[in-house]
Amino acid sequence: MRNSKLLGRELKHDVGHVMDDVAALLLNAADELTDDAENAVAKAATNLRHAAQALAAKTPAKAKALAAGTTKAVRAHPIASAAAALAAAAALVTLLARARKGAA
Repeated sequence: MRNSKLLGRELKHDVGHVMDDVAALLLNAADELTDDAENAVAKAATNLRHAAQALAAKTPAKAKALAAGTTKAVRAHPIASAAAALAAAAALVTLLARARKGAA
């Protein structure tokens, strides 16, 4: 039981870091969209895929299967996936900004 709690905490910590990295990369990609949309979308999709794969390497088999399905969906629909990821990143940034504003 203790090992599962420790693993759960480690996964939560790792997921938090991965989400921070993905959010930062997507924000950078959003800035680049005005300059070179195709390159920025491809870069965001690649970064998102790598983050999903890194997370899947630390997760149980059921979660790995889910990540593999997500990776296939991103490959099949990179523009839609990047748009969804950018929307999620924008929502995350909004939530973080509100939390910071509330803490100040």
